[in-house]
Amino acid sequence: MLYTMDPALRAIEHKVDEGIPLSLDDGLTLYRTPDIHNLGRMARKQKERKSGKKVFYVLNRYINSTNVCYAHCKFCSFAVDEFKEAGNVFRMTADQVFAKALETGANFNQIHIVGGHDPRQLSLDYWLPLMRRFKERLPHVQLSLFTAAEIEYMAKRHRMSFEQIVRELKSAGLDNVNGGGAEIFAEETRKKICPNKVNAANWLSIHEELHRQGVASNATMLYGHIESLEDRVDHMLRLRESQQRSPGFNAFIPLAFHPDGNELNDCGWTSGLDDLRTFAVARLMLDNFDHVKAYWMIQGIKVCQVALHFGADDMDGTHGSTDEEMIYHSAGTQSGQYVDDREFRRLIEDAGYVPVRRNSTYDEFPHDWAPPSQQPELVSV
Repeated sequence: MLYTMDPALRAIEHKVDEGIPLSLDDGLTLYRTPDIHNLGRMARKQKERKSGKKVFYVLNRYINSTNVCYAHCKFCSFAVDEFKEAGNVFRMTADQVFAKALETGANFNQIHIVGGHDPRQLSLDYWLPLMRRFKERLPHVQLSLFTAAEIEYMAKRHRMSFEQIVRELKSAGLDNVNGGGAEIFAEETRKKICPNKVNAANWLSIHEELHRQGVASNATMLYGHIESLEDRVDHMLRLRESQQRSPGFNAFIPLAFHPDGNELNDCGWTSGLDDLRTFAVARLMLDNFDHVKAYWMIQGIKVCQVALHFGADDMDGTHGSTDEEMIYHSAGTQSGQYVDDREFRRLIEDAGYVPVRRNSTYDEFPHDWAPPSQQPELVSV
């Protein structure tokens, strides 16, 4: 029997082929179609319009600088209240962060650092000198730091506008802001899962201000908890509209909710099909985003390899061999901490694509590129 395409997808594919942005109803149709094969084919075709046969990865360092946070998000298994759980607190000094980044050498193109709403660390006094130090020692490395939630916290602390705080961070060398903190934009859902975190309007405003000042950023969506399909598609539409107002988003990263050790544990795990469907819907809805990232540490490296046939064109970073990601590992991810870049290239080639090494803003590098030799800085910790 010949396989028949879901008729509901035909009109949507025509719109995509004509460059017509998809609607909320289109997004819901994509999520609900039983025709996963043609959904993947449509997303793959759109991915190849954007980036051809290229699939990107970055040699990076990943650091969680503190687990102290007062946002108290319901989905988080990582954050610690230092007054209630003093024995579980960690907070790295600036020297420790700097030393950790250089622990496995200087041949990397991005430093990715995320912490929490920590009043003793999240301040310009801590970060500006450290950022300048990184730029002096590692001029070839881009600083991919903070989330909009952390930037709003710093702005309030220093009584600065978003324009002022972004200007200060850019002057110290900020190249890119991570996409975290977006979670889900729908107001009622957001109030239930992260009532003390930056609201949707301010998250978008901060990223638009970053873009106006020439700082790139990424965007995320946390899915698989209490949100509805309407919430997911609405989230993508708001990102698309923001990108139209103030272009500067590099990539969209779907973040699958992990249930271990948090207040939403009854929601359980996302399925592989839901993960793949979300990559595909994102690629088709976000027509003005160049990249959709399958972050191997979240959905797992095998699902992310398959996601390359469902619209994704990036598998994120190798991490340093001594790096330790804690946010998703606290919530039960079974992924490891490090992938050798040769393994990335093998996985990408096996999927039928061409691996391309990049930095945060998607400048391309030969896979064997190495920075100029530099004298190591003496570090005291």
